[in-house]
Amino acid sequence: MELDQVAQTVLAIGLMIIMFGIGLSLSKADFIAVLKFPRAVAAGLTAQFLGLPLAALIITQLFQLSPEFALGFMIIATSPGGATSNLFSFLMRGDVALSVSLTAIATVLSLFTIPVVLAYASQLLLQNSQLVALPIGRIFFPLLFLVLLPLILGMLIRSRKPGWAAGLQRPTASLSVLLLIFTVCYVFYLEQERFITYGGQLGWIVSLFFLTATLLGFLVAKAARLDLRQQKTVVIEVGIQNGVQAIFIATSPLMFADPVLAVPAVLYSILMYLYIFVLFIVLKFLRL
Repeated sequence: MELDQVAQTVLAIGLMIIMFGIGLSLSKADFIAVLKFPRAVAAGLTAQFLGLPLAALIITQLFQLSPEFALGFMIIATSPGGATSNLFSFLMRGDVALSVSLTAIATVLSLFTIPVVLAYASQLLLQNSQLVALPIGRIFFPLLFLVLLPLILGMLIRSRKPGWAAGLQRPTASLSVLLLIFTVCYVFYLEQERFITYGGQLGWIVSLFFLTATLLGFLVAKAARLDLRQQKTVVIEVGIQNGVQAIFIATSPLMFADPVLAVPAVLYSILMYLYIFVLFIVLKFLRL
């Protein structure tokens, strides 16, 4: 079952609002700040853009998931960090400046990595499926319009009207959360039979993938000899993904147009916040 026109429109607008909100919090300095902590940025980007897709591919093949679910995991693995990663870095006493820089750089880089990785992944995973593999351009141009342009608009407002940007950040963030909840609930409604049938199995696999993502972020950050604050930030950035963007890629008629592909992203969008909250409690208990 495909998303109806209203849901498709809400999802597209939701993605643009999220990217606009991220843009409101960014400036040119956040991109230049990479020069202040090159090892930390390199560690975060390596874990996110190389480690996560490889981990998703290994896990999906290990558990012999269907082509649709396997590609769904690849979609969430290639998505950049979510808009709330900066907030969690602040709450967990991580390096907020590093978090903002990683979010900025990863969001822009993902415009190029997502089309390449998903184009090849769809060719590899959909050989025995009715779904059709997508070329790079079919994935790139919708993302360019729905991700980069709102991001640039938000940054322009931040640079020219900082007062406006400050006033817009909170309502934009609140609206983004509401749209994420709507998206998750609607996809769950459309694919409720699959959630009932496969939710238990996929839930454990999603949990394993989140654990792998956070462990990967920690190990890479440790290998790069980052301090504790930077380690926490890299773990958060690698663990939190942009669920709305992943669901859009899976369901949009401009791309794969199949809500089944969004099932892993929906589960991940729910469970990642649960596990991040648990991590927050553990760090508080350990006073780290």
